[in-house]
Amino acid sequence: MHRYLFLLGGLLLSSSLAAQTPIRKASVRLGVDLTSLEAPDAVGPRYVGRLALHLKQDRFVIAAEGGYMHLIRANELFNDVDPGPDRRERYTADLTLLYDLLPQPRHALRLGAGVSVWAQRDDTYRAARALFSPTGLQGIAIDRQQRLALNSGLHAAAEYEWLFTPRWGADFRLRVVELNGAGATSMMAGAGISHRF
Repeated sequence: MHRYLFLLGGLLLSSSLAAQTPIRKASVRLGVDLTSLEAPDAVGPRYVGRLALHLKQDRFVIAAEGGYMHLIRANELFNDVDPGPDRRERYTADLTLLYDLLPQPRHALRLGAGVSVWAQRDDTYRAARALFSPTGLQGIAIDRQQRLALNSGLHAAAEYEWLFTPRWGADFRLRVVELNGAGATSMMAGAGISHRF
């Protein structure tokens, strides 16, 4: 009889241990953010990857993120001359500390802030003018501006994540980035999928 009780106790203990889901300590995320830059027409996708550490029962998250954005916008013709498209490229790095407001295992509503460093490479059309000689139109002068810069600043973030399995999640997020020297605030709205390990 004691053997059966011991065996039953062992089975109950092993099944309860298997039913507990351990809290994952890290996650990776891939996503896309719709991002605005300094020009009114400079809006497009920024592709991001993130590695995050989950601390204190998942209440705090420290996230390091890298991203890439490449926009090409056509310009109007000037006297039947194509001035070429505007090209804007961003290589982005962000470090964020987030706090979860929902102490639930499958849902997270996080608010946070951090630092951003964005490398900028732009080639944009500024103006064009007609060049005249005594005999008439000689040509068209096109003024383009090329800019290489490394801008740093701060950002604020809000995100909602839903874990649809213990290891996989989907999220939606909003961000505002204020970069020194960039001349504008970038706003982002995006979605992604994450894997915990």
